[in-house]
Amino acid sequence: MTSTHYLSLLSVLVVMVVNGSPVPSAPGWTSGEELGVESFSGEPGAPPIWENVIKVIKLLVQEVINFRDQQFVEEFQKPVEEMSSFIQYQVPSIPTHLSKTPCSTSNYNKEACLQKISHGLQVYHVLLQHVKAEYPQSTLLPSVMHQTTVLIGLFKDKMKAAEVVEDLSASERERVLGEVSTGIEWERKTSVHAILRELRHFLVDTKTALRAWRRGAKAASNHDITMVGGGVLDQAWSKNLH
Repeated sequence: MTSTHYLSLLSVLVVMVVNGSPVPSAPGWTSGEELGVESFSGEPGAPPIWENVIKVIKLLVQEVINFRDQQFVEEFQKPVEEMSSFIQYQVPSIPTHLSKTPCSTSNYNKEACLQKISHGLQVYHVLLQHVKAEYPQSTLLPSVMHQTTVLIGLFKDKMKAAEVVEDLSASERERVLGEVSTGIEWERKTSVHAILRELRHFLVDTKTALRAWRRGAKAASNHDITMVGGGVLDQAWSKNLH
């Protein structure tokens, strides 16, 4: 099974779990054992829904890394080991790193964090339109864009007040694209690299936040601790920046 097919099947399963739908048993569907998931059926022992979302994020991160590395080597004729020399290339509308938002342990707020994640993914989805314009023949990009859309829906579904995170307006989308779609070819290509690089950071930070929530929930249920996180994120943010 290809990674794209694997990712697509898993994302569909996660959406079904969120909606409380039964998982079909039909040709073409991968078993829970092959996916490395104990159960998607809601039976005792099934992993929490966030565990399934984390699996989607992990696979999406790999898709983004593969695309980023391929684009870097082909466009700039340099090995991936020299990627750090391009860190100065930035995109103005890139969402703030989650380590500097309500997702951090020093300013923890789960609902506000979900809002930041959802809004950030919306911005990245618009920025991926620029990537699509530069690489219309890419076989990796359609999956990346689709999974980003899936994640936006999943995070909104878990919010208490999803209406707070409004869809980007036409003028906002135009402004975001305008920041990267102009300029000479070199500038447009470095913008693509920056988008993919920062999207990878954003997804890893998101995964880190979800894992911290899971650990906090388990600890709280066992009466081991009374506060969520307890420094887990602070250590993980710096670890995941590269």
